Amino acid sequence: MTKDKDLVNKYLKKIVTSRHFSKSKINCDLLTYLVEASLENKNPKEYTIGVELFGKKYSDTEKQDSNIRVYIHNIRKKLADYYENEGSKDPVVFVVEKGKYRVRFDSPKDHRKPKAKPFLFPFVISVLALVVAVVVLFNVSKKTSNPWKKLPLWQEFAENEKPTLLVLGDYFVFNGTLPTGNNGIFRDFGINSETDYEHLLDKNPDLVKTISKSSLTYLSKMAVFCESEIYKVFAQTGGTINVKLSSDLQPDDIKNNNIIYIGNYKNLGLFENLVKEMTFSFGISSSATQYIFSSDPCAEIFEPQSDRAKQNDYALVIKSKEFSGNHILLFLSTIDIGNISVVNQMTNSEYMKQFYREHLKTLNSEEFKALYKVDGINKTDLSFELIKVE
Repeated sequence: MTKDKDLVNKYLKKIVTSRHFSKSKINCDLLTYLVEASLENKNPKEYTIGVELFGKKYSDTEKQDSNIRVYIHNIRKKLADYYENEGSKDPVVFVVEKGKYRVRFDSPKDHRKPKAKPFLFPFVISVLALVVAVVVLFNVSKKTSNPWKKLPLWQEFAENEKPTLLVLGDYFVFNGTLPTGNNGIFRDFGINSETDYEHLLDKNPDLVKTISKSSLTYLSKMAVFCESEIYKVFAQTGGTINVKLSSDLQPDDIKNNNIIYIGNYKNLGLFENLVKEMTFSFGISSSATQYIFSSDPCAEIFEPQSDRAKQNDYALVIKSKEFSGNHILLFLSTIDIGNISVVNQMTNSEYMKQFYREHLKTLNSEEFKALYKVDGINKTDLSFELIKVE
């Protein structure tokens, strides 16, 4: 551990100007504050940081600040990324231990990466779904002829040596004061990740006094309906399947599992870059955001519409095989009705026989993209149309 202040300050300057930190003033200011306090042998607390750095005013009963913990958590993550890349050859390593706000200055040989901790699964609804799956597995009769094992899409998951992870797209929320005057959680349709939340605070620093990151997220009804249908298929194929929320997903999960993702175009999370790298002959867009891009400037753009009277959605199914040999199946839509309808069809053996015969067999590929138009009312589909397969 080094005490050389000149060396520490030199590499502090390098860190805050790196691509990992330079775009977030909050992260730069907080890291600088922690480093300076540590060099002076101070041991800052949440309360002290809030008052001295952010100018917050706490009541006598407020001794902790969840926002500060979020910022420290983000700094740990960004430091880890920095030392994996730009800072890999730095002679001093800044370490903020979990549960502490004092910075330790290690030499590279002393630095040890913290082991990833298992994520807790916070949703009772998914636990109930697992119980349903066990009941289904117990009650499904054993048949000598199983139509699902003859259908390539599901057979690939059942026979692959890797287990399957069903990833449910959950939504980002944050705490704040409701219009009623009580505390509660907010869902901003433009804030779909911690990164979006950080950008919001960077642009509006005063919000740090009124909102804070929530430990909760939420699932829409789509997740429950679709999860149940997927489990029924796996009960018949005999494949292994587990469940995880997209907010808890880690890169190693994608590497070590086959993946089935069910969610919204807005909250793709770790799958966002995968989809961006794909080629599409069409685009999908809302009035404010484009979700799917085509390299063809003249490509047709499909725009979902929704009001109180009816709903119109363009749902997309993407099947991909990755370099590590695992299969990825994505169900994407803008509103619940799209995924509910498409998953219901693709977990119907008769429909899948027709789909394979008319489309997948001619493509002769383990990868495809299928675009559907779904119309309905109150999450009930009234029409289901396959627009194209490529």
